[in-house]
Amino acid sequence: MDPSGGDHHLEEKEQEKQSIRKRRLGMSFFTYFVPFALVVIFYIQGMIYLNVVVHFAVYALLINCIFLFLFHTNRNLKFSEPSLTAPQMTASIIPVLYVMYFLDDGQARAIFMLIIAIPLMYGTLALTIRQFIKAGFWFLFLYCTMVAILWRNRPEALTVPLEFVQLMAYILVIAASSIIGGFIYNLRLKLRERNRELKEAIARIEALVNVDSLTGICNRRSLFEVLSQEVNRYSRAHGPFSVCIMDIDHFKQVNDVYGHLAGDQILREIARKISDDLRSIDCFGRYGGEEFLLVLPHTPLEGARIKAERVRNQVEALRFPDISEKLRITISIGVAEYRQQEDIDETLSRADERLYSAKRTGRNRVVSETKEQQ
Repeated sequence: MDPSGGDHHLEEKEQEKQSIRKRRLGMSFFTYFVPFALVVIFYIQGMIYLNVVVHFAVYALLINCIFLFLFHTNRNLKFSEPSLTAPQMTASIIPVLYVMYFLDDGQARAIFMLIIAIPLMYGTLALTIRQFIKAGFWFLFLYCTMVAILWRNRPEALTVPLEFVQLMAYILVIAASSIIGGFIYNLRLKLRERNRELKEAIARIEALVNVDSLTGICNRRSLFEVLSQEVNRYSRAHGPFSVCIMDIDHFKQVNDVYGHLAGDQILREIARKISDDLRSIDCFGRYGGEEFLLVLPHTPLEGARIKAERVRNQVEALRFPDISEKLRITISIGVAEYRQQEDIDETLSRADERLYSAKRTGRNRVVSETKEQQ
């Protein structure tokens, strides 16, 4: 197997997550159009100056560019929360508070505070209750900072009872959003866990369907799926592939002398030994009884014959001290290469003919087609 396969799979999964994070950032960017539209309305009504509108647009664009840079360069992966949901939420409130500072009408500020609910809803995508409360604290801190600066520089713009009511409402909204957002997050976690369990269950079912229960290698059904894939590949690219049918010599006598449990042990050991010396693209499985089938993609007849001879030697070298020190097991192998536009059963039939030829001529040997027979 390819040792880098696991790392490559993890890299693909991380790239997929990064893609999702970028899409979320794009979604959050478009939510800025809602407060921007309201800011424009304030300007049209003469409630703020044009430079405030421009500053809001620049700040919003700058914030999103910073987060896009972090995601694009993978610097976000260095943080404990790679999605940076809480920082995005906190940063999004700064342009809003900037506009609120320049609004003289307390009721207008109260209306604009509704915009704060948008990033709170965004947090339901990724934040726990604890993270929600932490983000809410920063929201509250920044809001109080804005009010304090306003109190210092333009106290006439504040109406204390109204500001107090707005503050209490703000705290209640954050508390309720934290509870609801955390609840939604927990539901998403449970759903994710159920999906994971479902995938594992499907994988186990597929293993039961495609793996021989005795030897742990491919079963007949799985072998024919691979053969079908190879035929389809050959029809597109004409890359050669060959098959080797193997049969354990005198296996019935082994069962009669040593018992079926010993026979099962021999099958498992042969399957393990052959599997350990295969390429990642090869497919090896139990064809039926004591017969095995080896599918060799991208392998012409001569290469398959050499591989089959190596397998024959490996099996011959096996020892079974738990069964008997004298026990020796050999196999006979028939080899055939797939021919253009032929049915795969014909290929297997030709390999089977070579197998029985090997049996008739003394066993413990490999018999393949000749160049002329191809």
